[in-house]
Amino acid sequence: MKGHILIVDDEKDMLTLLDRIISEDTHYKTVTESNPEKALEIFRGEDFDVVMTDLKMPGMSGISLMEKIRQIRSDVSVIILTAYATIETAVEATQKGANDYLTKPFRRERLLVTLDKAMKWQAVIRENKRLRDALEKKNDLSIIGSSVAMANVFNRIRQAAPTSGTVLITGPTGTGKELVARAVHQNSNRRSKKLVTINCTAILENMIESELFGHVKGAFTGAATDKKGLVEEAEGGTLFLDEIGDLKPGLQTSILRLLQEGEYRPVGSVITKKADLRFIAATNKNLEQAIRDNTFREDLFYRLNVIRLEIPPLKDRAEDIPLLSYHFLNKYCVLNGKQIKGIAPSAMQTLISKQFPGNVRELENIIERGIIFCTGDTLTLSDLGLSGPEESFMPELSRENENTLMRFKQAKEENIRLFHEHYIRALLKESHGNISKASELAGIQRQYLHRLMKESHIEANEFRTLSTMK
Repeated sequence: MKGHILIVDDEKDMLTLLDRIISEDTHYKTVTESNPEKALEIFRGEDFDVVMTDLKMPGMSGISLMEKIRQIRSDVSVIILTAYATIETAVEATQKGANDYLTKPFRRERLLVTLDKAMKWQAVIRENKRLRDALEKKNDLSIIGSSVAMANVFNRIRQAAPTSGTVLITGPTGTGKELVARAVHQNSNRRSKKLVTINCTAILENMIESELFGHVKGAFTGAATDKKGLVEEAEGGTLFLDEIGDLKPGLQTSILRLLQEGEYRPVGSVITKKADLRFIAATNKNLEQAIRDNTFREDLFYRLNVIRLEIPPLKDRAEDIPLLSYHFLNKYCVLNGKQIKGIAPSAMQTLISKQFPGNVRELENIIERGIIFCTGDTLTLSDLGLSGPEESFMPELSRENENTLMRFKQAKEENIRLFHEHYIRALLKESHGNISKASELAGIQRQYLHRLMKESHIEANEFRTLSTMK
């Protein structure tokens, strides 16, 4: 992956050091600038993946520069470089859009890891764009999926839709069987007529014939007028029998007669009517096993099982999860009036690795919930209510109560102070008190090392004395 980095720091020695490290250890292209105003102009004219900027600079701070850069291009990765590592500056930087920050002096390895993380985030940004573009070019069936498993389903839908054959759609709950039924209807010769859905679990057993076939006035107590049934309502179109595997055995006979004879009689009527229908049925049950258990009629199964469409569970097409996730992100951002730009890499990785017993419906619910609770511009594991490694604790930390924040601040500052002291002592011991050599070992300016020594009350003489004693 070729990356383009803009490095901004008023200390030219630091620019040289950063440029050298990045050039030696990566294949990224770098541009350096010590003046933040000029850096802003450079940014306007070139396409950068990452901006690394010092926090404290004359004329314009690193955070101000970042804010101006964000106005030009909001998705560029920004890394703040600071020798003033307080919890306030770190929280402020991340709240205002920084992807990460580095504390001077930094280790070479830490710089490269931080840069690699920023570049990976840019890869996610590009993937987000690809996914959004793919959604805009969604297939003609209005079903989301680019996996091999779904491509096979799409091909079978296109082959089956123009025919008159009865379709049986099978697959676990939440896989989108109703969407497939609609796709079959919309691509059939009957698309100008209605698709009428019957949920076989929702109609009372003693009312299903009336619901299906209608009734005439006086057919039973309460039948005050003639009523048109769902079969007549679907005339010329498609009748979708959802959850057919839950149909009671006695009601299976009525459906079988309709399929076999293509005719029906309203309850209480002596007149038989013809039905011009396309039949589609769906179930999450194993109908072959139901036949062996004597809970489903074998003859009805063979009438239904002319064209079989098996919808795979989400765990068998994990490559569709990013595309589906962004489809639901777009959908529920519009419904909830949110401006969420993407999904954090750790959150997406967790979604991809999840088993999803509830399949696409479960994924949709997770994304909808995440959008409702998200307060930033990126969905995180915390927003989604999932467990896994977060990309950064800093945005979450800023929402903790003030006492916890203060305790963390104090502990962090003490750790930084101790780190500086031990690190400087180790450098001076290694260089036998030679400050120029110590600064070269650390890869920092001599003046900066002097300042750190002063803050830690360390004198070079004590290390020269130890060297002499040896």
